Amino acid sequence: MKVAVVAGSESTARVLVRQLAEYVEGRAEIVPYWVDEGLSEPPEGDLVVLSSDLVRKDLEASGLLPVGTEPLVARRVVDCDALERVVALPPGLPVLFVNDRPETARDCVDSLRDLGLDGVDWLPWNPEDPPPPRSYRIAVVAGEPDLVPPGMDEVIDIGVRILDFGSLAEILKRLGMAETDIGGYSRRYLAKIVNLARRLARSTEEARRLSGHLGSVIDSLRHGILVYDEEGRVSVCNEELRDLLHLRPGSGPGAALGSLIRNRELLGFLDCRCGEEEGTFKLPEGTLVVRRFDLGEGGHTVAVFRGEGPEASRLGREYRRRGHVAKWTLEDIAGESEAVRRAKRIATRLAATDLSILIHGESGTGKELFASAIHAASARSAGPFLAVDLGALSDDLVESELFGYEEGAFTGAKKGGKTGLFELADGGTLFLDEIGNVSPKVQTRLLRVLQEKEVMRVGGADLKRVDVRVIAATNEDLLDKARKGQFREDLYFRLKMGWLRIPPLRERRQDIPRLVRRILEQEGAGDVAVSPEVLAALESRDWPGNVRELRNALTYMLAVREDREISAADLPEHEYFAPREAEPYRPALSGDAGPAAPLGFEDRFVLGAVAELEAEGKAAGRDTIAALARARGLGLGTGAARSRLERLAALGLLVMGRGRRGSRLTAEGRRAVRSVH
Repeated sequence: MKVAVVAGSESTARVLVRQLAEYVEGRAEIVPYWVDEGLSEPPEGDLVVLSSDLVRKDLEASGLLPVGTEPLVARRVVDCDALERVVALPPGLPVLFVNDRPETARDCVDSLRDLGLDGVDWLPWNPEDPPPPRSYRIAVVAGEPDLVPPGMDEVIDIGVRILDFGSLAEILKRLGMAETDIGGYSRRYLAKIVNLARRLARSTEEARRLSGHLGSVIDSLRHGILVYDEEGRVSVCNEELRDLLHLRPGSGPGAALGSLIRNRELLGFLDCRCGEEEGTFKLPEGTLVVRRFDLGEGGHTVAVFRGEGPEASRLGREYRRRGHVAKWTLEDIAGESEAVRRAKRIATRLAATDLSILIHGESGTGKELFASAIHAASARSAGPFLAVDLGALSDDLVESELFGYEEGAFTGAKKGGKTGLFELADGGTLFLDEIGNVSPKVQTRLLRVLQEKEVMRVGGADLKRVDVRVIAATNEDLLDKARKGQFREDLYFRLKMGWLRIPPLRERRQDIPRLVRRILEQEGAGDVAVSPEVLAALESRDWPGNVRELRNALTYMLAVREDREISAADLPEHEYFAPREAEPYRPALSGDAGPAAPLGFEDRFVLGAVAELEAEGKAAGRDTIAALARARGLGLGTGAARSRLERLAALGLLVMGRGRRGSRLTAEGRRAVRSVH
């Protein structure tokens, strides 16, 4: 017998086929079909299984519903194997469930609630909805993480929903499999649920173990950490703080703040609920610098204590002499847009901790600037700040630069060996740019340094203790690389203990006038005026090179201007910018369509992609366009591709289609392609 499994996307169809094959065990041929791509004729099979009512409606609308056989519309549930992280979410937490269609998002949330996962505050969401409330910082998605809106703190991918046992039993019954066989299959299905329960029990024990491990990590920090609630009840007091205040071992958690802090001035400083603040206090135990900030959740406050003495000042002077210092502070980051203010707020909070940090941002957004500012605002500011671009070094050179080498370690090794950057950055911060480029071998060594705080030189045998904060940066999707086996997942999560996203310039165009003025001042041209026409032209661009590209353009205009003002005549020709920076095309709309809307970079890319795929005789659908974008290093997912196709269809530039033909350009669309390429 032949079973046709029809789903909306290829990935869903193949997951369902794999699941069904486990139960059919070769007694029937199972063939996948999908609506979004590759379906031009009715699916053929003795039994046709549809993944949802939406798929049935799509087949009916396109005239592809099989004739002569009644398809089985399956019910689907969340795979139990993917639920551990969801179960671990605390009760009452606002959580976004993301899918490409509102009906599917609601169905998925209902499935989770049916499984008893109704403690969190679920909000079904799809890319057509307005931006979610700011309180929703965690997103759960079923196999399409590219649909998640920007700004989420955590994304949990539970994978494609699978067939529930009722649907499986009905399929097996229609295939004529014996009731006894179905009973055996039901036991296998229930075994999955039992295994999940066992894993959850183990995860509870693991959580207890990790809690104890976290306590050990906090105790090992080089600064005193004190966490307390609105009532002054202490929840965290690490060993370093107990040493600084000469408290007895084990004291702190559960105690009243006043029982630990005797100095009235310091106690008043800690009791104050007046935002972030730093102060210096002279205690019998010595002079302490204390930085206090509110967590904002649960009314808890964190205070970071560090000792201050002449040794720190002496080392600071030595690091400045050698150039191992941070060149920028948070005040050097220009911009008042909400995106920049949020990034600076998060950077300030992270600076008060000693967590490793992963900075994500496109090329030219200022990742090193933020890393430098975090170091300058941290308790390590008196220590060294070193930066290295890993993308510019070979694998062997990366290893010797980071970890150093002993004399005779390899041919060409200099006499006496070399001190690595981790040793040079001891007591400070090491910034690793383009972290995604390092080899698996170097990744393993990096993970050991982060976990054990020890380095071994190339060709050496001795371990050296180092106290270094690591800030890494990338413009790649490291989690996706980890899933493909190209980056260690444990290193990714270890680096991402602190996470900061730097917004691209196109998301904060209102900052461009301020950035222009700052760049001109840095170039010694603060008295040069910029005409409104120039500012308007600069704000209209997408800036794929971000602030770096804006700086280059301004440097060019300063060089070619003829007087004390940069005018429209000084703007570079279109060829000066990257091809994706062509002038915005405005489609000619008529009637009630309203004013013409400029096409952004993603619109122009999708138009070009459709034209390219048409010329090659390939279907231009959201999956093929997203794949083409990934191949060219662009962050355009399937959800975004679909939204752009719908927008361009509404503008009359293309006609959306299904199956082998896919979307195709209209005459106006072809004119638009010629205009912008």
